[in-house]
Amino acid sequence: MVPLTEKHYRVALSLVPGIGAVRLKKLLAYFGNAQAVFAAAHKGNSLIPYKIAQSITLSSSLAQVEKIFPLHEAEGIQLLTMEEHSYPQRLLELPDAPSILYYKGQARLNQQRVVTIVGTRQLTSYGQAAVTKFLEQLLPYKPLVVSGLAYGADIWAHRQALEMGLPTVAVLPTSLDQIYPTAHKKIALEMCKVSGGLLTEYPIGSGLGAHTFVARNRILAGLADVTIVIEAKEKSGALITAYYANNYHREVFALPGSIYSATSAGCHRLIKRNQAHLLTHIDDLVYIMNWQVHHQPQADPYANHLLTPSEQLVLNQLHEAIDPITVDALAHTTDLPPGTLQAALLSLELQGLLRALPGKRFTLAPIYKQ
Repeated sequence: MVPLTEKHYRVALSLVPGIGAVRLKKLLAYFGNAQAVFAAAHKGNSLIPYKIAQSITLSSSLAQVEKIFPLHEAEGIQLLTMEEHSYPQRLLELPDAPSILYYKGQARLNQQRVVTIVGTRQLTSYGQAAVTKFLEQLLPYKPLVVSGLAYGADIWAHRQALEMGLPTVAVLPTSLDQIYPTAHKKIALEMCKVSGGLLTEYPIGSGLGAHTFVARNRILAGLADVTIVIEAKEKSGALITAYYANNYHREVFALPGSIYSATSAGCHRLIKRNQAHLLTHIDDLVYIMNWQVHHQPQADPYANHLLTPSEQLVLNQLHEAIDPITVDALAHTTDLPPGTLQAALLSLELQGLLRALPGKRFTLAPIYKQ
């Protein structure tokens, strides 16, 4: 028997019936770790609701994890917890972020720019042309392209991204041993071999249900900086993804279409209700997101800037970081008082030396990145 680590207990807790992402997050915040939650439940700690404590004590999840770890390892599937650097950092900003993710592939989930593309399963030639055009226009920005592997807009976005050499990740409503839909298994496996991947919150052996599609949509929205809706009917799963993105304070863009087209009705509704920006050219998105194309830095990029010691300290931390840094992380690493740090960040942004990103994250302006 392999000794159980905190990661084993975390996975086991995520498998207990009745414990969703939000409740699990609250339990971990109070008790400190998953092992302590199990111990408290077995002791009948009154801070855990009786039904939840009963679910934990009666659950066979601890026995399950002893099989889950080697099973996923054999399939080349990584188990990612929130504390790991490879866990998608954008998801940490969500109140209902998955405690555990199962990932197979080569793509970096924390790429500097991530775009989710969703839409109708009955994609028209107009929608296909729009996806192709937008991805071509996005090439200089080298984003990670995320979608759901479904028929229509999803699979078209994955295929076009592969053809153009852009990394692309599919978020599945099933475990990774059950590629859904099965018709797209070949392209899913191809994505794993090149600079793409497959992601889910369900371990091998999990079933498929209506609720797993909705849960998947929140991950689609949370993984990205921006969601693009390419054709959607009045009642479309793509609109659920847009709803989540708005709730997470992420930008949403929608492709307009003919007023006589049923497949554009959902997009028009988003635009009319100010729940999405109108998208006719990727410049619309680039302007809102303040994205810039990478350029070679000058020999001395800061020669024309008079920096305070605090500003220089912040820039040094941004230079060393691979991915964008949150303001909390900067406060920890620089040890600057909150007021001083905020003033330095504002000054650096006004000087064009850094960029503020969604979720209170910061990165060097592209021209100054090495």
